[in-house]
Amino acid sequence: MYIALFFVYYNNGGSMLNSLEVLNGEMSLKFDSLNTIYTVVVDSKQDSLNLKYDCSDDYKVSIFGNVLDDTNNEVVISVYNDFEVMSYYLEVYKEPEVQNVFLGDNEGVSLEVKKEMPIYIAPSIASVCFLFILLFFTLLFKKSKKTKIKNWK
Repeated sequence: MYIALFFVYYNNGGSMLNSLEVLNGEMSLKFDSLNTIYTVVVDSKQDSLNLKYDCSDDYKVSIFGNVLDDTNNEVVISVYNDFEVMSYYLEVYKEPEVQNVFLGDNEGVSLEVKKEMPIYIAPSIASVCFLFILLFFTLLFKKSKKTKIKNWK
């Protein structure tokens, strides 16, 4: 007969990473030491994240993948000591560049073209189209009331 014992080290209420802030970008959520996955949006010209963090005294911090390019933008922050390790994952997205369109001889006059559409536009258009189709079919296939003649054979 075999007996297996499993021991789990539990951090006694202390937090490994007390705070995390991205100085040259915007995090999707406010930092919470128990949440390990975050989304970060930075300017398209940034090539790395500037991070400000605070951890408990007996922990060390290692940062991996803090070189941003167009293909792989995941930064991993590992906080560890002799007994445990916790990793935080930052998915980094670069904002699309704003393109300036110059109109002929008008120097200094430009139009900004953004590549994104507000998220509420598509469902609004779909709802209006659905209502028009529903109204059209209701009018098209509406049953007309026929008068009944009594004692008709």
